[in-house]
Amino acid sequence: MRAVVVATVMAMTLAVSACGSDSSSADTTPAETLADGVPNVVGQSVDDATATLEAAGFTLRIVKRDGEDLPATADFVETRVNVAVESQAYGDVVTEVVSTG
Repeated sequence: MRAVVVATVMAMTLAVSACGSDSSSADTTPAETLADGVPNVVGQSVDDATATLEAAGFTLRIVKRDGEDLPATADFVETRVNVAVESQAYGDVVTEVVSTG
């Protein structure tokens, strides 16, 4: 019975450790692009993010400001990037790419 418990605990430990992140990775900077070639604009001001996205052929739409959802249409536009922003003393900053399209 003890062997079954030990084997089960060891198997669970191995499974959980395999799911963890690779802490040996030196690259902790955000990716330059997201899925579908969308530039990563998290951390940029709204003006800079708009310019970055437009240069890549996308448009920016703010769908969340300071944690509050804003009204938005549910239509799909392939080149639209929906973002969340937080108000800062120096202007709005993109905190999350909510969705594309």
